[in-house]
Parts: sequence; C-alpha cells; structure tokens
Amino acid sequence: MNNRPFTLKLPKVNFYFASVLLFSVSVTYAKQPKPLEQKTIPQGQPCLQGKCAEGLKCLTYYGIAGPSGPAFSSCEIPCQEPNSLCPTGQRCSTIADGPGLVCRPVNR
Repeated sequence: MNNRPFTLKLPKVNFYFASVLLFSVSVTYAKQPKPLEQKTIPQGQPCLQGKCAEGLKCLTYYGIAGPSGPAFSSCEIPCQEPNSLCPTGQRCSTIADGPGLVCRPVNR
C-alpha cells in the first residue's frame, strides 16, 4: 500500500475566466425583480378594482340596456359641473350610453 498523501490535480484556470464565470452565475441566480404591475389605468379605459391613474375618477354607468344590463366603468375626468375645466388639449364631451360628460382629447 502506498503511504503518500493524496493530492487532487486540477487544471489551471485563468483568474479572469473564473471571476467572469462566477459573476455570471451569481447574476443569473440573483432574485430578479417582478414585472411592474399596471397600477394606473389611463383615461377612457375600464377601471381596475375601482382604481385609476392620478387625476382620474372611476365612473360607473350602464349602457343602452340600462340597469337591467351590466354595469360598466371607466377612468375619466368628469366635467358635468358648471365650472368644470378640462386639461389643455381636451374638451368636455358627452359620451352617450357611457360615462356622460367627460373630458376627452380634441380630435385634430
């Protein structure tokens, strides 16, 4: 029996290659951020659980079928009050069978 100590012979590895490999593995397995959830609903789009983008209000309304039909909702800037002002580039428009008097972009 041989009494010499056991030595493990590994190939020589370039330090640069080893550090790049280690970095790429750590980046790959690092906790990736979750995709951003849509938290803001744009103007004229259906509300998401009653939430809209800042400055918009979730309006609920019925379509042509009235209360016997489904209720709809959309994120709007209401302008039914006499002193209501719409943002620049928008005007107060009536959306029939929809949210009623709301601000909408001016068509060019």
